[in-house]
Amino acid sequence: MNIKLIIIAVVVFLLIVIFLAIFLIRHHQKKVMLKKVNYLDIQRNDVLSIPFQTELAKVSNLTKGEQLEEKINNYKTIYDNLKENSFQNLEDMLVELDFIANSKKKKEFDKKYTLAELEIAKNRYLINHMLNELTELTSYEDKYRGMIIKLKNKYRVSTREYENNKELYGLLTDTISMQFENIDKRFQDFELVINENLYNEVVLVVKSLEIMIDHIATVVTEVPDILVLINDLIPSRIRELTKLRQSMLEDGYTLNFMNLDYNFKEIERIENDILDRTKVLNIDNSLFELKTILEFLDSLFKDIEKEKIYKKDFDTTSTTFNERLSSVKSTLHDINMQLDDIKTLYGLKDADLNELKNISLEYDDLVKEYRSLIRKVKKQDNSYGKSNLLLNELGVKLKLIEDNLDLTLKSLGSMQDDEERARDQLEEVQELLKTCKRQIQSVKIPVVANNYFVELSEANEAILEIIKELEKKPIIIKTLNTRVDTARDLVFKLYNTTKSIIHNAYFAENLIVYANRYRNLSSEVNKGLNRAEILFYKGNYDASLKMVLDILDKIEPGIKSKFNKELAIN
Repeated sequence: MNIKLIIIAVVVFLLIVIFLAIFLIRHHQKKVMLKKVNYLDIQRNDVLSIPFQTELAKVSNLTKGEQLEEKINNYKTIYDNLKENSFQNLEDMLVELDFIANSKKKKEFDKKYTLAELEIAKNRYLINHMLNELTELTSYEDKYRGMIIKLKNKYRVSTREYENNKELYGLLTDTISMQFENIDKRFQDFELVINENLYNEVVLVVKSLEIMIDHIATVVTEVPDILVLINDLIPSRIRELTKLRQSMLEDGYTLNFMNLDYNFKEIERIENDILDRTKVLNIDNSLFELKTILEFLDSLFKDIEKEKIYKKDFDTTSTTFNERLSSVKSTLHDINMQLDDIKTLYGLKDADLNELKNISLEYDDLVKEYRSLIRKVKKQDNSYGKSNLLLNELGVKLKLIEDNLDLTLKSLGSMQDDEERARDQLEEVQELLKTCKRQIQSVKIPVVANNYFVELSEANEAILEIIKELEKKPIIIKTLNTRVDTARDLVFKLYNTTKSIIHNAYFAENLIVYANRYRNLSSEVNKGLNRAEILFYKGNYDASLKMVLDILDKIEPGIKSKFNKELAIN
Protein backbone atom coordinates (compact mmCIF):
# COMPACT_ATOMS: atom_id res chain seq x y z
CA MET A 1 0.00 0.00 0.00
CA ASN A 2 2.82 2.40 0.89
CA ILE A 3 4.58 1.67 -2.40
CA LYS A 4 1.45 2.49 -4.41
CA LEU A 5 1.05 5.77 -2.59
CA ILE A 6 4.68 6.64 -3.26
CA ILE A 7 4.28 5.85 -6.97
CA ILE A 8 1.13 7.92 -7.21
CA ALA A 9 2.84 10.81 -5.41
CA VAL A 10 5.82 10.63 -7.77
CA VAL A 11 3.59 10.57 -10.87
CA VAL A 12 1.57 13.52 -9.59
CA PHE A 13 4.77 15.40 -8.83
CA LEU A 14 6.15 14.74 -12.33
CA LEU A 15 2.93 15.86 -13.95
CA ILE A 16 3.03 19.08 -11.95
CA VAL A 17 6.69 19.65 -12.99
CA ILE A 18 5.88 19.01 -16.66
CA PHE A 19 2.88 21.30 -16.56
CA LEU A 20 4.94 24.06 -14.92
CA ALA A 21 7.73 23.62 -17.50
CA ILE A 22 5.28 23.87 -20.39
CA PHE A 23 3.65 26.87 -18.81
CA LEU A 24 6.95 28.65 -18.26
CA ILE A 25 8.17 27.90 -21.79
CA ARG A 26 4.98 29.18 -23.37
CA HIS A 27 5.00 32.19 -21.10
CA HIS A 28 8.58 32.94 -22.12
CA GLN A 29 7.70 32.55 -25.82
CA LYS A 30 4.77 34.92 -25.38
CA LYS A 31 7.04 37.44 -23.70
CA VAL A 32 9.56 37.22 -26.55
CA MET A 33 6.87 37.57 -29.21
CA LEU A 34 5.34 40.62 -27.51
CA LYS A 35 8.81 42.13 -27.29
CA LYS A 36 9.25 41.61 -31.04
CA VAL A 37 5.88 43.24 -31.73
CA ASN A 38 6.93 46.21 -29.65
CA TYR A 39 10.24 46.36 -31.61
CA LEU A 40 8.35 46.41 -34.95
CA ASP A 41 6.11 49.18 -33.66
CA ILE A 42 9.19 51.23 -32.77
CA GLN A 43 10.66 50.61 -36.24
CA ARG A 44 7.39 51.64 -37.92
CA ASN A 45 7.25 54.85 -35.87
CA ASP A 46 10.94 55.46 -36.67
CA VAL A 47 10.19 55.27 -40.42
CA LEU A 48 7.17 57.55 -39.99
CA SER A 49 9.35 60.07 -38.16
CA ILE A 50 11.73 60.48 -41.12
CA PRO A 51 11.50 64.22 -42.00
CA PHE A 52 10.43 63.56 -45.56
CA GLN A 53 7.57 66.07 -45.63
CA THR A 54 9.78 68.81 -44.14
CA GLU A 55 12.36 68.34 -46.90
CA LEU A 56 9.56 68.16 -49.48
CA ALA A 57 8.24 71.52 -48.28
CA LYS A 58 11.74 73.06 -48.52
CA VAL A 59 12.16 71.94 -52.10
CA SER A 60 8.62 73.06 -53.02
CA ASN A 61 9.39 76.59 -51.78
CA LEU A 62 12.68 76.70 -53.76
CA THR A 63 11.72 75.25 -57.10
CA LYS A 64 10.03 76.97 -60.00
CA GLY A 65 10.67 74.70 -62.97
CA GLU A 66 8.07 72.37 -64.41
CA GLN A 67 10.38 69.34 -64.37
CA LEU A 68 11.22 69.78 -60.69
CA GLU A 69 7.59 70.38 -59.77
CA GLU A 70 6.60 67.23 -61.61
CA LYS A 71 9.27 65.22 -59.76
CA ILE A 72 8.24 66.68 -56.37
CA ASN A 73 4.55 65.98 -57.01
CA ASN A 74 5.43 62.43 -57.92
CA TYR A 75 7.34 61.97 -54.63
CA LYS A 76 4.41 63.46 -52.67
CA THR A 77 1.98 61.04 -54.34
CA ILE A 78 4.20 58.09 -53.51
CA TYR A 79 4.58 59.15 -49.86
CA ASP A 80 0.83 59.76 -49.42
CA ASN A 81 0.12 56.35 -50.90
CA LEU A 82 2.54 54.76 -48.42
CA LYS A 83 0.82 56.42 -45.47
CA GLU A 84 -2.68 55.59 -46.62
CA ASN A 85 -1.99 51.99 -47.61
CA SER A 86 1.28 50.48 -46.52
CA PHE A 87 1.51 52.06 -43.08
CA GLN A 88 -2.18 51.38 -42.42
CA ASN A 89 -1.63 47.75 -43.37
CA LEU A 90 1.37 47.67 -41.06
CA GLU A 91 -0.74 48.91 -38.16
CA ASP A 92 -3.25 46.13 -38.82
CA MET A 93 -0.41 43.58 -39.05
CA LEU A 94 0.99 44.70 -35.70
CA VAL A 95 -2.45 44.39 -34.05
CA GLU A 96 -2.77 40.91 -35.53
CA LEU A 97 0.74 39.97 -34.33
CA ASP A 98 -0.14 41.15 -30.83
CA PHE A 99 -3.23 38.92 -30.85
CA ILE A 100 -1.23 35.92 -32.16
CA ALA A 101 1.43 36.48 -29.50
CA ASN A 102 -1.19 36.39 -26.77
CA SER A 103 -2.58 33.21 -28.35
CA LYS A 104 0.94 31.75 -28.17
CA LYS A 105 0.89 30.49 -31.79
CA LYS A 106 4.62 30.69 -32.48
CA LYS A 107 4.75 29.30 -36.07
CA GLU A 108 2.00 31.61 -37.28
CA PHE A 109 3.64 34.51 -35.43
CA ASP A 110 7.04 33.92 -37.10
CA LYS A 111 5.48 33.93 -40.57
CA LYS A 112 3.46 37.14 -40.00
CA TYR A 113 6.44 38.79 -38.26
CA THR A 114 8.70 38.24 -41.27
CA LEU A 115 6.16 39.82 -43.62
CA ALA A 116 5.78 42.89 -41.37
CA GLU A 117 9.55 43.23 -41.01
CA LEU A 118 10.00 43.16 -44.82
CA GLU A 119 7.27 45.75 -45.30
CA ILE A 120 8.93 48.14 -42.83
CA ALA A 121 12.35 47.65 -44.51
CA LYS A 122 10.82 48.32 -47.95
CA ASN A 123 9.16 51.53 -46.75
CA ARG A 124 12.33 52.73 -45.03
CA TYR A 125 14.39 52.20 -48.20
CA LEU A 126 11.84 53.93 -50.44
CA ILE A 127 11.45 56.96 -48.19
CA ASN A 128 15.22 57.32 -47.65
CA HIS A 129 15.77 57.07 -51.41
CA MET A 130 13.24 59.85 -52.09
CA LEU A 131 14.75 61.89 -49.26
CA ASN A 132 18.20 61.64 -50.85
CA GLU A 133 16.74 62.74 -54.17
CA LEU A 134 15.10 65.73 -52.46
CA THR A 135 18.35 66.65 -50.74
CA GLU A 136 20.10 66.56 -54.11
CA LEU A 137 17.35 68.73 -55.64
CA THR A 138 17.86 71.39 -52.98
CA SER A 139 21.57 71.57 -53.76
CA TYR A 140 21.70 70.60 -57.42
CA GLU A 141 22.37 74.15 -58.61
CA ASP A 142 25.39 74.51 -56.31
CA LYS A 143 26.56 71.04 -57.30
CA TYR A 144 26.46 71.63 -61.05
CA ARG A 145 27.78 75.17 -60.82
CA GLY A 146 30.76 73.73 -58.93
CA MET A 147 31.29 71.23 -61.71
CA ILE A 148 31.05 73.98 -64.33
CA ILE A 149 33.68 76.05 -62.51
CA LYS A 150 36.12 73.10 -62.68
CA LEU A 151 35.31 72.56 -66.36
CA LYS A 152 35.87 76.24 -67.13
CA ASN A 153 39.28 76.13 -65.45
CA LYS A 154 40.25 73.12 -67.54
CA TYR A 155 38.82 74.80 -70.63
CA ARG A 156 40.87 77.97 -70.04
CA VAL A 157 44.05 75.89 -69.95
CA SER A 158 43.24 74.42 -73.38
CA THR A 159 42.23 77.84 -74.73
CA ARG A 160 45.45 79.45 -73.51
CA GLU A 161 47.60 76.67 -74.97
CA TYR A 162 45.80 76.92 -78.30
CA GLU A 163 46.08 80.72 -78.55
CA ASN A 164 49.78 80.67 -77.61
CA ASN A 165 50.61 78.07 -80.28
CA LYS A 166 48.04 78.84 -82.95
CA GLU A 167 50.59 78.66 -85.77
CA LEU A 168 51.18 74.94 -85.04
CA TYR A 169 47.68 73.91 -86.12
CA GLY A 170 47.96 74.94 -89.78
CA LEU A 171 44.85 74.34 -91.87
CA LEU A 172 42.96 73.00 -88.83
CA THR A 173 42.91 76.40 -87.09
CA ASP A 174 39.41 77.28 -88.29
CA THR A 175 37.99 73.87 -87.38
CA ILE A 176 39.46 73.99 -83.87
CA SER A 177 38.29 77.60 -83.37
CA MET A 178 34.78 76.54 -84.36
CA GLN A 179 34.89 73.79 -81.75
CA PHE A 180 35.86 76.36 -79.11
CA GLU A 181 32.84 78.42 -80.18
CA ASN A 182 30.60 75.34 -79.79
CA ILE A 183 31.87 74.89 -76.25
CA ASP A 184 31.23 78.55 -75.45
CA LYS A 185 27.65 78.14 -76.68
CA ARG A 186 27.29 75.06 -74.51
CA PHE A 187 28.27 77.09 -71.46
CA GLN A 188 25.52 79.53 -72.39
CA ASP A 189 23.08 76.61 -72.68
CA PHE A 190 24.01 75.64 -69.12
CA GLU A 191 23.11 79.07 -67.77
CA LEU A 192 19.79 78.90 -69.58
CA VAL A 193 18.71 75.49 -68.27
CA ILE A 194 19.99 76.13 -64.74
CA ASN A 195 18.08 79.40 -64.49
CA GLU A 196 14.88 77.77 -65.74
CA ASN A 197 15.35 74.79 -63.38
CA LEU A 198 15.34 72.30 -66.25
CA TYR A 199 16.78 69.58 -64.05
CA ASN A 200 17.00 66.85 -66.72
CA GLU A 201 18.64 69.14 -69.29
CA VAL A 202 21.22 70.36 -66.76
CA VAL A 203 22.60 66.85 -66.40
CA LEU A 204 22.84 66.42 -70.17
CA VAL A 205 24.49 69.79 -70.74
CA VAL A 206 27.12 69.22 -68.06
CA LYS A 207 27.87 65.74 -69.39
CA SER A 208 28.25 67.02 -72.95
CA LEU A 209 30.55 69.81 -71.72
CA GLU A 210 32.77 67.25 -69.97
CA ILE A 211 33.08 65.26 -73.18
CA MET A 212 33.69 68.29 -75.38
CA ILE A 213 36.31 69.83 -73.06
CA ASP A 214 38.16 66.52 -72.65
CA HIS A 215 38.13 66.14 -76.42
CA ILE A 216 39.36 69.66 -77.16
CA ALA A 217 42.14 69.22 -74.57
CA THR A 218 43.30 66.11 -76.42
CA VAL A 219 43.02 67.90 -79.77
CA VAL A 220 45.06 70.88 -78.56
CA THR A 221 47.75 68.57 -77.15
CA GLU A 222 48.03 65.98 -79.92
CA VAL A 223 47.23 67.75 -83.22
CA PRO A 224 50.60 69.62 -83.42
CA ASP A 225 52.44 66.31 -82.96
CA ILE A 226 50.20 64.62 -85.52
CA LEU A 227 50.88 67.35 -88.10
CA VAL A 228 54.63 67.30 -87.43
CA LEU A 229 54.72 63.54 -87.88
CA ILE A 230 52.65 63.59 -91.08
CA ASN A 231 54.27 66.65 -92.68
CA ASP A 232 57.88 66.45 -91.50
CA LEU A 233 59.23 63.47 -89.57
CA ILE A 234 57.73 60.56 -91.51
CA PRO A 235 58.35 62.04 -95.01
CA SER A 236 61.91 62.87 -93.94
CA ARG A 237 62.51 59.27 -92.82
CA ILE A 238 61.10 57.94 -96.10
CA ARG A 239 63.37 60.23 -98.14
CA GLU A 240 66.40 59.11 -96.14
CA LEU A 241 65.46 55.46 -96.61
CA THR A 242 64.97 55.94 -100.36
CA LYS A 243 68.38 57.58 -100.69
CA LEU A 244 70.04 54.90 -98.56
CA ARG A 245 68.41 52.13 -100.58
CA GLN A 246 69.83 53.57 -103.81
CA SER A 247 73.29 53.77 -102.27
CA MET A 248 73.05 50.20 -100.98
CA LEU A 249 71.98 48.86 -104.37
CA GLU A 250 74.97 50.55 -106.00
CA ASP A 251 77.26 48.84 -103.47
CA GLY A 252 75.92 45.42 -104.39
CA TYR A 253 73.36 44.95 -101.64
CA THR A 254 69.79 43.77 -102.16
CA LEU A 255 66.92 45.19 -100.14
CA ASN A 256 64.08 43.47 -101.95
CA PHE A 257 63.33 41.41 -98.84
CA MET A 258 62.31 44.62 -97.01
CA ASN A 259 59.38 45.39 -99.40
CA LEU A 260 60.10 49.11 -99.07
CA ASP A 261 57.84 50.25 -101.95
CA TYR A 262 54.85 48.36 -100.55
CA ASN A 263 55.51 49.64 -97.02
CA PHE A 264 55.82 53.26 -98.25
CA LYS A 265 52.48 53.01 -100.08
CA GLU A 266 50.79 51.51 -96.99
CA ILE A 267 52.21 54.28 -94.82
CA GLU A 268 50.90 56.90 -97.25
CA ARG A 269 47.43 55.31 -97.14
CA ILE A 270 47.38 55.37 -93.33
CA GLU A 271 48.61 58.98 -93.24
CA ASN A 272 45.85 60.11 -95.62
CA ASP A 273 43.23 58.35 -93.53
CA ILE A 274 44.53 59.97 -90.33
CA LEU A 275 44.67 63.38 -91.98
CA ASP A 276 41.07 63.08 -93.21
CA ARG A 277 39.91 62.13 -89.71
CA THR A 278 41.99 64.88 -88.12
CA LYS A 279 40.28 67.50 -90.30
CA VAL A 280 37.04 66.69 -88.47
CA LEU A 281 38.94 66.46 -85.15
CA ASN A 282 38.57 62.67 -84.97
CA ILE A 283 42.05 61.84 -83.66
CA ASP A 284 41.40 58.61 -81.74
CA ASN A 285 44.63 56.54 -81.75
CA SER A 286 46.05 58.75 -84.54
CA LEU A 287 49.13 59.79 -82.60
CA PHE A 288 49.76 56.22 -81.51
CA GLU A 289 49.51 54.96 -85.11
CA LEU A 290 51.89 57.63 -86.39
CA LYS A 291 54.43 56.97 -83.65
CA THR A 292 54.23 53.28 -84.51
CA ILE A 293 54.96 54.12 -88.17
CA LEU A 294 57.95 56.24 -87.12
CA GLU A 295 59.28 53.42 -84.95
CA PHE A 296 58.81 51.02 -87.88
CA LEU A 297 60.81 53.33 -90.19
CA ASP A 298 63.55 53.60 -87.58
CA SER A 299 63.64 49.82 -87.36
CA LEU A 300 64.19 49.70 -91.15
CA PHE A 301 67.34 51.78 -90.72
CA LYS A 302 68.52 49.28 -88.11
CA ASP A 303 67.75 46.40 -90.47
CA ILE A 304 69.82 48.06 -93.20
CA GLU A 305 72.73 48.58 -90.81
CA LYS A 306 72.44 44.92 -89.85
CA GLU A 307 72.55 44.01 -93.54
CA LYS A 308 75.93 45.75 -93.82
CA ILE A 309 77.21 43.70 -90.90
CA TYR A 310 75.71 40.53 -92.39
CA LYS A 311 77.61 41.18 -95.65
CA LYS A 312 80.91 41.46 -93.82
CA ASP A 313 80.11 38.29 -91.88
CA PHE A 314 79.13 36.52 -95.09
CA ASP A 315 82.33 37.50 -96.89
CA THR A 316 84.47 36.37 -93.93
CA THR A 317 82.55 33.13 -93.40
CA SER A 318 82.53 32.38 -97.12
CA THR A 319 86.35 32.71 -97.30
CA THR A 320 86.76 30.37 -94.34
CA PHE A 321 84.19 27.98 -95.80
CA ASN A 322 86.11 27.80 -99.09
CA GLU A 323 89.32 27.00 -97.21
CA ARG A 324 87.62 24.20 -95.30
CA LEU A 325 86.14 22.77 -98.50
CA SER A 326 89.61 22.75 -100.08
CA SER A 327 91.06 21.00 -97.01
CA VAL A 328 88.42 18.25 -97.10
CA LYS A 329 88.92 17.84 -100.86
CA SER A 330 92.69 17.44 -100.40
CA THR A 331 92.25 14.93 -97.58
CA LEU A 332 89.82 12.80 -99.61
CA HIS A 333 92.28 12.81 -102.52
CA ASP A 334 95.15 11.66 -100.30
CA ILE A 335 93.09 8.84 -98.77
CA ASN A 336 91.97 7.56 -102.15
CA MET A 337 95.63 7.44 -103.26
CA GLN A 338 96.55 5.22 -100.25
CA LEU A 339 93.36 3.18 -100.10
CA ASP A 340 94.67 0.06 -101.88
CA ASP A 341 97.62 -0.26 -99.47
CA ILE A 342 95.35 0.07 -96.42
CA LYS A 343 92.94 -2.58 -97.76
CA THR A 344 95.80 -5.07 -98.29
CA LEU A 345 97.46 -4.43 -94.89
CA TYR A 346 94.32 -4.99 -92.80
CA GLY A 347 92.23 -7.11 -95.13
CA LEU A 348 89.55 -4.47 -95.61
CA LYS A 349 86.73 -5.04 -98.09
CA ASP A 350 84.81 -2.52 -100.15
CA ALA A 351 81.93 -2.75 -97.67
CA ASP A 352 84.30 -1.62 -94.90
CA LEU A 353 84.91 1.60 -96.82
CA ASN A 354 81.26 2.57 -97.37
CA GLU A 355 81.53 5.39 -94.83
CA LEU A 356 84.35 6.94 -96.86
CA LYS A 357 82.23 6.71 -100.03
CA ASN A 358 79.29 8.34 -98.21
CA ILE A 359 81.53 11.18 -97.06
CA SER A 360 82.66 11.77 -100.67
CA LEU A 361 79.04 11.87 -101.88
CA GLU A 362 78.01 14.24 -99.07
CA TYR A 363 80.96 16.47 -99.94
CA ASP A 364 79.92 16.65 -103.60
CA ASP A 365 76.32 17.53 -102.63
CA LEU A 366 77.56 20.23 -100.26
CA VAL A 367 79.71 21.81 -102.97
CA LYS A 368 76.64 21.99 -105.26
CA GLU A 369 74.56 23.68 -102.53
CA TYR A 370 77.31 26.20 -101.83
CA ARG A 371 77.71 27.12 -105.50
CA SER A 372 73.92 27.57 -105.78
CA LEU A 373 73.98 29.92 -102.76
CA ILE A 374 76.80 31.99 -104.26
CA ARG A 375 74.83 32.34 -107.53
CA LYS A 376 71.78 33.65 -105.66
CA VAL A 377 73.91 36.15 -103.74
CA LYS A 378 75.39 37.47 -106.98
CA LYS A 379 71.90 37.77 -108.48
CA GLN A 380 70.72 39.54 -105.27
CA ASP A 381 67.90 37.02 -104.82
CA ASN A 382 68.55 36.77 -101.07
CA SER A 383 69.41 39.26 -98.34
CA TYR A 384 72.79 38.84 -96.72
CA GLY A 385 70.99 38.09 -93.46
CA LYS A 386 69.23 35.13 -95.05
CA SER A 387 72.37 34.13 -96.99
CA ASN A 388 74.27 34.12 -93.70
CA LEU A 389 71.75 31.74 -92.18
CA LEU A 390 71.96 29.43 -95.20
CA LEU A 391 75.76 29.56 -95.15
CA ASN A 392 75.75 28.73 -91.43
CA GLU A 393 73.53 25.72 -92.18
CA LEU A 394 76.03 24.61 -94.84
CA GLY A 395 78.75 25.15 -92.25
CA VAL A 396 76.98 22.72 -89.92
CA LYS A 397 76.83 20.13 -92.71
CA LEU A 398 80.52 20.69 -93.49
CA LYS A 399 81.33 20.22 -89.79
CA LEU A 400 79.54 16.87 -89.82
CA ILE A 401 81.51 15.84 -92.92
CA GLU A 402 84.76 16.96 -91.26
CA ASP A 403 83.92 15.07 -88.07
CA ASN A 404 82.99 11.89 -89.96
CA LEU A 405 86.12 12.19 -92.08
CA ASP A 406 88.20 12.69 -88.96
CA LEU A 407 86.69 9.58 -87.38
CA THR A 408 87.32 7.59 -90.55
CA LEU A 409 90.94 8.77 -90.67
CA LYS A 410 91.42 7.83 -87.04
CA SER A 411 89.89 4.42 -87.72
CA LEU A 412 92.16 3.78 -90.70
CA GLY A 413 95.28 5.31 -89.17
CA SER A 414 94.95 3.80 -85.71
CA MET A 415 94.58 0.10 -86.57
CA GLN A 416 98.08 -0.60 -85.26
CA ASP A 417 97.21 1.30 -82.09
CA ASP A 418 94.08 -0.82 -81.76
CA GLU A 419 96.18 -3.96 -82.03
CA GLU A 420 98.58 -2.81 -79.31
CA ARG A 421 95.70 -1.68 -77.12
CA ALA A 422 94.06 -5.09 -77.56
CA ARG A 423 97.23 -6.83 -76.32
CA ASP A 424 97.39 -4.54 -73.29
CA GLN A 425 93.72 -5.17 -72.46
CA LEU A 426 94.29 -8.91 -72.89
CA GLU A 427 96.87 -8.79 -70.09
CA GLU A 428 94.49 -6.73 -67.91
CA VAL A 429 91.55 -9.14 -68.24
CA GLN A 430 93.80 -12.16 -67.71
CA GLU A 431 95.09 -10.63 -64.47
CA LEU A 432 91.54 -9.77 -63.35
CA LEU A 433 90.46 -13.36 -64.07
CA LYS A 434 93.29 -14.67 -61.87
CA THR A 435 92.20 -12.27 -59.12
CA CYS A 436 88.66 -13.68 -59.25
CA LYS A 437 89.96 -17.24 -58.90
CA ARG A 438 92.22 -16.30 -55.98
CA GLN A 439 89.41 -14.53 -54.14
CA ILE A 440 86.92 -17.38 -54.49
CA GLN A 441 89.56 -19.84 -53.31
CA SER A 442 90.55 -17.70 -50.32
CA VAL A 443 87.15 -17.85 -48.61
CA LYS A 444 85.56 -20.84 -46.92
CA ILE A 445 82.04 -21.22 -48.22
CA PRO A 446 80.02 -24.44 -48.44
CA VAL A 447 79.25 -24.33 -52.14
CA VAL A 448 80.16 -22.15 -55.13
CA ALA A 449 77.08 -21.56 -57.26
CA ASN A 450 76.92 -23.01 -60.78
CA ASN A 451 76.49 -19.56 -62.34
CA TYR A 452 80.00 -18.69 -61.15
CA PHE A 453 81.54 -21.58 -63.10
CA VAL A 454 79.41 -20.77 -66.15
CA GLU A 455 80.63 -17.18 -66.10
CA LEU A 456 84.22 -18.36 -65.50
CA SER A 457 84.01 -20.63 -68.53
CA GLU A 458 82.56 -17.84 -70.70
CA ALA A 459 85.33 -15.45 -69.62
CA ASN A 460 88.05 -18.04 -70.41
CA GLU A 461 86.58 -18.69 -73.85
CA ALA A 462 86.36 -14.94 -74.59
CA ILE A 463 90.06 -14.49 -73.68
CA LEU A 464 91.01 -17.37 -75.97
CA GLU A 465 89.08 -15.67 -78.79
CA ILE A 466 91.21 -12.53 -78.35
CA ILE A 467 94.40 -14.62 -78.55
CA LYS A 468 93.18 -16.37 -81.72
CA GLU A 469 92.26 -13.04 -83.34
CA LEU A 470 95.69 -11.56 -82.57
CA GLU A 471 97.37 -14.55 -84.21
CA LYS A 472 95.48 -14.06 -87.53
CA LYS A 473 97.09 -12.31 -90.49
CA PRO A 474 95.75 -9.90 -91.64
CA ILE A 475 94.13 -8.74 -88.42
CA ILE A 476 90.50 -7.75 -88.70
CA ILE A 477 90.48 -4.75 -86.36
CA LYS A 478 86.72 -4.52 -86.09
CA THR A 479 86.45 -8.18 -85.05
CA LEU A 480 89.42 -7.81 -82.68
CA ASN A 481 87.79 -4.85 -80.92
CA THR A 482 84.55 -6.81 -80.58
CA ARG A 483 86.43 -9.75 -79.01
CA VAL A 484 88.21 -7.43 -76.57
CA ASP A 485 84.96 -5.70 -75.57
CA THR A 486 83.21 -9.05 -75.07
CA ALA A 487 86.04 -10.49 -72.97
CA ARG A 488 86.26 -7.35 -70.84
CA ASP A 489 82.52 -7.36 -70.16
CA LEU A 490 82.49 -11.07 -69.25
CA VAL A 491 85.49 -10.79 -66.93
CA PHE A 492 84.01 -7.76 -65.16
CA LYS A 493 80.73 -9.64 -64.87
CA LEU A 494 82.64 -12.55 -63.26
CA TYR A 495 84.41 -10.12 -60.95
CA ASN A 496 81.09 -8.67 -59.77
CA THR A 497 79.64 -12.15 -59.29
CA THR A 498 82.68 -13.19 -57.24
CA LYS A 499 82.43 -10.09 -55.10
CA SER A 500 78.68 -10.64 -54.60
CA ILE A 501 79.13 -14.31 -53.60
CA ILE A 502 81.84 -13.53 -51.05
CA HIS A 503 80.04 -10.48 -49.70
CA ASN A 504 76.61 -12.06 -49.35
CA ALA A 505 77.95 -15.38 -48.02
CA TYR A 506 79.84 -13.51 -45.31
CA PHE A 507 76.84 -11.48 -44.18
CA ALA A 508 74.41 -14.39 -44.50
CA GLU A 509 76.56 -16.62 -42.28
CA ASN A 510 77.13 -13.95 -39.63
CA LEU A 511 73.50 -12.84 -39.54
CA ILE A 512 72.28 -16.44 -39.19
CA VAL A 513 74.60 -16.84 -36.20
CA TYR A 514 73.33 -13.53 -34.81
CA ALA A 515 69.69 -14.50 -35.37
CA ASN A 516 70.00 -17.86 -33.57
CA ARG A 517 69.39 -16.03 -30.30
CA TYR A 518 65.79 -15.48 -31.40
CA ARG A 519 64.97 -19.08 -32.32
CA ASN A 520 62.90 -19.57 -29.19
CA LEU A 521 60.68 -16.57 -29.92
CA SER A 522 58.34 -18.51 -32.20
CA SER A 523 58.17 -21.55 -34.43
CA GLU A 524 57.89 -19.23 -37.42
CA VAL A 525 61.28 -17.67 -36.62
CA ASN A 526 62.83 -21.10 -36.03
CA LYS A 527 61.51 -22.44 -39.34
CA GLY A 528 62.66 -19.35 -41.19
CA LEU A 529 66.19 -19.64 -39.83
CA ASN A 530 66.30 -23.34 -40.72
CA ARG A 531 65.25 -22.47 -44.25
CA ALA A 532 67.92 -19.73 -44.41
CA GLU A 533 70.59 -22.25 -43.30
CA ILE A 534 69.50 -24.76 -45.94
CA LEU A 535 69.73 -22.06 -48.63
CA PHE A 536 73.16 -21.07 -47.32
CA TYR A 537 74.55 -24.60 -47.48
CA LYS A 538 73.13 -25.03 -50.98
CA GLY A 539 75.11 -21.97 -52.06
CA ASN A 540 72.11 -19.67 -52.56
CA TYR A 541 73.58 -16.87 -50.46
CA ASP A 542 71.44 -14.07 -51.87
CA ALA A 543 68.19 -15.80 -50.95
CA SER A 544 69.58 -16.91 -47.57
CA LEU A 545 70.63 -13.37 -46.70
CA LYS A 546 67.33 -11.90 -47.80
CA MET A 547 65.38 -14.41 -45.71
CA VAL A 548 67.37 -13.87 -42.50
CA LEU A 549 67.14 -10.10 -42.95
CA ASP A 550 63.35 -10.31 -43.36
CA ILE A 551 63.16 -12.33 -40.12
CA LEU A 552 65.41 -9.91 -38.20
CA ASP A 553 63.57 -6.86 -39.51
CA LYS A 554 60.34 -8.11 -37.93
CA ILE A 555 62.15 -8.59 -34.60
CA GLU A 556 64.41 -5.54 -34.83
CA PRO A 557 62.64 -3.07 -37.13
CA GLY A 558 65.06 -1.04 -39.23
CA ILE A 559 67.92 -3.51 -39.28
CA LYS A 560 67.28 -4.32 -42.94
CA SER A 561 67.65 -0.71 -44.07
CA LYS A 562 71.07 -0.55 -42.38
CA PHE A 563 72.42 -3.17 -44.78
CA ASN A 564 70.85 -1.86 -48.00
CA LYS A 565 73.89 0.10 -49.01
CA GLU A 566 76.29 -2.80 -48.40
CA LEU A 567 74.39 -5.81 -49.69
CA ALA A 568 73.52 -6.80 -53.27
CA ILE A 569 70.14 -8.47 -52.85
CA ASN A 570 67.73 -8.86 -55.77
